[in-house]
Amino acid sequence: MQRVFPLMVLFVAWSTAWATLPEAAPLNPVLMGADPHVMLVGDTVWLYATGYKQPKVLYAHSSTTLQDWERHGPILERDKIAWIKEDGAPRHALWAPCIAEKDGRWYLYFSVGPQNPTPSRIGVAVGDGPAGPFTDSGAPLLTGGDGFEAIDPMVFTDPKSGTTYLYAGGSAGAKLRVFELSQDMTHLGKEVPVETPQHFTEGAYMHERAGRYYLSYSSGSMMNASYSVQYAMSETPVGPWTYEGTILKSDKDHKGPGHHSFLHAPEGGADFIVYHRWNHQRGGGPFNAARQIAIDRLDYDAEGRILPVVMTAGNIHLKTPPAVSPPGIVVHHVPQATGLYIGSPSLTVLPNGDYLAAHDYFGPESNEHECATATVHRSSDRGETWRKITELRCLFWPKVFTHRDAAYIMGVEKHHGRIVIRRSTDNGETWTEPKDTDTGLLTPEGQFHTAPMPVIEHEGRLWRAFEDASNGENWGERYCAGMLSIPVDADLLKADNWAFSNFIVREPGWLDGTFGGWLEGSAVVAPDGTMVDMLRVDTPGYPEKAAIVTVSADGKTASFDPTTGFVDFPGGAKKFTIRKDEQSGLYWSLATIVPPRHQDKNRPGTVRNTLALVSSPDLRHWETRCVALYHKDTKAHGFQYVDWCFEGEDIIAVCRTAHDDGIGGARNNHDANFMTFHRVQNFRTLTRKDSVADVLDK
Repeated sequence: MQRVFPLMVLFVAWSTAWATLPEAAPLNPVLMGADPHVMLVGDTVWLYATGYKQPKVLYAHSSTTLQDWERHGPILERDKIAWIKEDGAPRHALWAPCIAEKDGRWYLYFSVGPQNPTPSRIGVAVGDGPAGPFTDSGAPLLTGGDGFEAIDPMVFTDPKSGTTYLYAGGSAGAKLRVFELSQDMTHLGKEVPVETPQHFTEGAYMHERAGRYYLSYSSGSMMNASYSVQYAMSETPVGPWTYEGTILKSDKDHKGPGHHSFLHAPEGGADFIVYHRWNHQRGGGPFNAARQIAIDRLDYDAEGRILPVVMTAGNIHLKTPPAVSPPGIVVHHVPQATGLYIGSPSLTVLPNGDYLAAHDYFGPESNEHECATATVHRSSDRGETWRKITELRCLFWPKVFTHRDAAYIMGVEKHHGRIVIRRSTDNGETWTEPKDTDTGLLTPEGQFHTAPMPVIEHEGRLWRAFEDASNGENWGERYCAGMLSIPVDADLLKADNWAFSNFIVREPGWLDGTFGGWLEGSAVVAPDGTMVDMLRVDTPGYPEKAAIVTVSADGKTASFDPTTGFVDFPGGAKKFTIRKDEQSGLYWSLATIVPPRHQDKNRPGTVRNTLALVSSPDLRHWETRCVALYHKDTKAHGFQYVDWCFEGEDIIAVCRTAHDDGIGGARNNHDANFMTFHRVQNFRTLTRKDSVADVLDK
């Protein structure tokens, strides 16, 4: 039988494989979820947690590195618990699991809600190994009532007496109860009267070290920044308790750390605390985004007291490369477990020759709908290495560009927010704030949509396409196409200097009723010298389309003829940037096309695994020159939202990339985890034979 070392007891022997574990905390967070409980089995850590948006099932995760985790299960399914509906409640959820082992059998303890109006309950399921599956024992182990909530089970075996205890309770009742467990681990023995320790709310955890007992627990409200981890000590596992203080509390970047467990290293090595927290939240809460699981160092002083833990963000900004990297050069990497996804890459070349790139965050932790965040990065060696230089608050869909020896960044304040622009005169280190209509707030009210689209100069004006997003609430349908422009010598931060065209409302009958919407227009000068707005078009089938809106010379009138304004465009259902190359006389784009082999029943806008170089002599007839990036998987790999510039014989580009990273990969092909830099060398000479994959023909 494999020897097991539960984390609830003092370890007396260890697997030698643990000598290779890192002393430092891993990249945080490591997983989505909450209420983590860990156990060491040989050289493997097993982790059990409340799933992210998974009330019906529980999973196990295992790791030998603390960084890379493999998911197992489901190990327990709510709908297979026979007694779960006996309380008559319409809905139930599983959370806060705890694992224990005895005589080769494995016991999974879990909470069952709701907590109101019916009492919460604790169950236990039995399995043959840490990966399950687990079979429910047939009846609740403990039911709440009379001010006690049966939640957050914790099982601990006293190394001195051999007695196994169940610790439970908390939340609104904030009452701790302790029971002895039967020899078969599935029934309660006698209750042991205990006092509820100071500042106790829920999530009790017991461990023993050097003959002393440590009861740690969560305190405060789980939905806000008051949530923390406190602890008390005793000479016995059931008190009386001496309150000792705080182990974990909120800081400016991480809120509400709590519901934890401990990982004790062998032979005097590093100890760790495993807990959940809210990342990228501001203020005191309440918070309603996803929680993440983090692992940080745990240390004791000379008298055995636990020192306050400093929460870390790990390697989110790529101080060390991820375990697996995508094609190109990584500018920024954000693991999907953070609940932050990389969006809207943009690129410009500064007057001094440095490259400046930016992107925003979207996703459940991003605050994109209230006050979005964008990051700015710079390279001084032609894209070989990158350094993050700043973050900008209340900026979404950011486009960086240069004009008159200054750098600018233009977008909206939030998802469907007001248009804003900032200026930097120190190569992107610092930026102006758009406080009013004289300092970069271009629209005091309204809802606008865009992407990192080109700002181009033509006939003495700068031109930039935007969409008005106030025509309803449905994606695509709400967007109305328009153009902003300004004299080249005007102050770009003053709203009164900008001219707005009318914004054209879509007609659902266009394209024989298949027109889903237009968005993310690219300002470009047509062959006849007129300014046009060339937009992405959402359609259900192939060939993909783009729409060409004509704009008057003064920038005040936009017009569209649906009989001539739609053109076939490879990759037209995803964002694209078009630029005119004076040397070749052609228009160019890096477009996310859909090769014939991937043109299945999915809408073309949902397939993002192929990036191609395309060109046209007239904006209406497009040729796919070669495939620049490709991955055979369409579900979790994507090369999209590319922004790019001409640089001599090359094209330089940044890409929103969804790809494997060795720590869970991208959530899907849309929710990217990388911004990558690419150089397309000698682009004018490239043909199909230069493709990275032979996928252009059926």
